Amino acid sequence: MTAMGVSRFVVTLKHAAEGNQEEHHWDKEEVMHGIAWLKRMNARGYDVLIRPDGEHGLVLLDGLTKVQLDTLRQRGFSPAVVVDTDREHCQAWVKLSNASIAEHTQEMATRGLRAGLGLPTGKGNSPKDGRLAGLTNWAVKSKHDIQPYALVIEAAGKVAPAAPAYLERIRQELGKHIAQLAKQRDASRGRSR
Repeated sequence: MTAMGVSRFVVTLKHAAEGNQEEHHWDKEEVMHGIAWLKRMNARGYDVLIRPDGEHGLVLLDGLTKVQLDTLRQRGFSPAVVVDTDREHCQAWVKLSNASIAEHTQEMATRGLRAGLGLPTGKGNSPKDGRLAGLTNWAVKSKHDIQPYALVIEAAGKVAPAAPAYLERIRQELGKHIAQLAKQRDASRGRSR
């Protein structure tokens, strides 16, 4: 949580078998105070997920292999936090900025990073919630019918070196898109007169 650099979190509990869920909006101290209860709920079959609450400068990439994680680093997008979710895949929280960035910018950035790694980029392919490390992952069973623990394997907490230039390119693309929409709107108004 410290490496993510945010003060408030949304902690979601989802029962793996029954599907029911509950959501809590907590600051870092409340999450730490609730760890014993979260562990009990996890032992009862709940996956415990976490994400920053409110605006922030992070994006989450899920389902990464070790090779994709290395590629991400080589391209200048070293994650602020990496969580090993099932010994074959991990989640990476990439810090694009210490300041908050708009949600549509985050979405474009996530799609671009996923596309660059050969991952699907559709709406359902970019979860907003990551796994809370130290707890079991009920979505996956290991060879011995045991759920693996989600483990932090990296927590640098730094803005990715390539992030400032990447965000500038996204802002330029958004600016062009907005200008194009305005031009189309003006042209359609001219035809209707």
